Amino acid sequence: MKKAILVTSFGTSHRDTREKCLDLIQREVEEKYGSENVERAYTSRIIRRIIEKNEGIHIFDQEEGLKALKDRGFEKIITMSLHIIDGIEYSKLNDKYGKISKPLLIDDNDFKKIVENEKFNDLEGNDAIVFMGHGSESTADCTYQKLQNEYLKAGKNNIFIATVEGKVTIKDIIEKMKEKDFKRILLKPLMIVAGDHAKNDMSSDDEDSWKTILKNEGYEVTAVLKGMGEYKFIREMFMDKLKDIYYLA
Repeated sequence: MKKAILVTSFGTSHRDTREKCLDLIQREVEEKYGSENVERAYTSRIIRRIIEKNEGIHIFDQEEGLKALKDRGFEKIITMSLHIIDGIEYSKLNDKYGKISKPLLIDDNDFKKIVENEKFNDLEGNDAIVFMGHGSESTADCTYQKLQNEYLKAGKNNIFIATVEGKVTIKDIIEKMKEKDFKRILLKPLMIVAGDHAKNDMSSDDEDSWKTILKNEGYEVTAVLKGMGEYKFIREMFMDKLKDIYYLA
């Protein structure tokens, strides 16, 4: 039975982080399973339109990707999810031609891998890390709080998680940090890519960016534009989730 893999993410219109994260993951999938058996898809219509307008590249949505692979003779098509949580975007994925891999943070072992990774949690000489997660209007938003709790259980009470569109905001984190004698804060994206949110909402000099808000609170702030997809262990986690279902499809 011919199998194909549709590497599916929300997508990004920022070419630099796309190449470092999404394209890199796709290449690693192609190296393992064969480039002829792999296609990509972005679920964001806006991002696909921007890329097509600015770069002349048409990227499939999931439905188009599934159909294209089906038309090429593949009987089973596995959708490899590059989502972090089981939120609204993940729930949009269609499994009509094959299974969908799990998002990054699902079981206890996933959280443990994130919390214990030294490179990912390197303070780089700062007193604390504030991660920027996207957040969700769905119940999956609680995933961020669960990760926060795992950091606390591990004794890492100088690592915080806030969200752009979720329940826990940067203002909530600032209130928590006021209880500590922190001076130097490292900002990092808890997102697969360091795209629009990381560049604008997190690290820009705009008056409402997290960097500016923290500076106005008296902190020294360093922002790192490094998407999660740039970390080898994160890519390995996604590859393991693909492997879990590939041979069952």
